Parts: sequence; C-alpha cells; structure tokens
Amino acid sequence: MPLTPMRELLDRLSVSPVRLRALLTSLSESALRTAPPAGGFAPIEDAWHLRDIEVEGHFPRIRRILAEESPVLASIDGDRLAVERQYQQRELGAALDEFAQYREASLGLLGALAEEAWSRRAIFQDRSVSLRELVVAMAEHDESHLNALAAESDESTTREDSFATAPASPGRAAVGTAASR
Repeated sequence: MPLTPMRELLDRLSVSPVRLRALLTSLSESALRTAPPAGGFAPIEDAWHLRDIEVEGHFPRIRRILAEESPVLASIDGDRLAVERQYQQRELGAALDEFAQYREASLGLLGALAEEAWSRRAIFQDRSVSLRELVVAMAEHDESHLNALAAESDESTTREDSFATAPASPGRAAVGTAASR
C-alpha cells in the first residue's frame, strides 16, 4: 500500500477523538448514560471503551509490533471491562482526554514509519496480521462506534423533533412554538 493511503488512514484515526468529543459533549447527563433501545453501549460506555482499547490495546500492540519479531498480541474483552470498570459511573472528560492523548501517542509511533515497517507482523486473535491490517482495523473499530453514536444521536433528535412539532391539543399551544417559549 503506498504511503498516501496510509497518510489518509492516519488522518482518519486522528479525527476520531475530535468526533467523539463533538458527539458526546452536547449530550445531557441522562442521554450520556442511556443505552440505545436496540442494545449496546451507552455513550459514556463507548467513550471509556474507546479509551481503554486505545490505552491497553492499540498503543501497546503498535509498540510491540515495532519492537519485537512476530509478538503474540492480547485481545481485550470490551464488554467485560465495561462491567468491571463500571463505565456508567465514570466521568466523560477523563475518557475523552485520555483517548485523545493515547491516540496522539499511537499516531506519533505510526506517523514517520518507513513503508517496510507497515508489513511487520504479529499474531492477533490466532492469526498473523500486519501492522497495516491492525491499523486499518483500528480505524474500522473507531468508525463503527462513532457512526453508531451519530446514528443514535440523529434518531434521538428525530424523536425529539417529532415530539416538539406534535399538534397541540385544543386550547393549548404546540410544544416548540413561540407560545410555549
């Protein structure tokens, strides 16, 4: 893979902390801690999950691939961590800040690599993977969480908008009209 696509990949990774912060900092405390109706993580849990995967997964994996010959990389059970570490009880700011800090450190390791370094290999989840494949998986993992958060935010806004524009009952102004402000 030429370096230009790798630069694009690194750029995608660099915006993940910014997107996460933008998606979550405007949420109410209730919305932040409410899981989507279809199941999955609440937004606060997504933030801590991305933080923990970066700090304990991606960053150390990148370091090991660059420093060792074919290291065996540990997998992380994100669902188990969410329960054990009580993500629901934690504060958002620390997750956002630490995710951004460690992502910057990961990008610092990756930013100046020679082309051949992207082909270095490791064993991860019982198969051989290159650093390139691992970094692509990082971006896909980020984007799956960020896209789900964005979709849930859009659905929540649509639900709120349809409630806000519901017709008024006789003798009462509609919610969201000038009469109710």
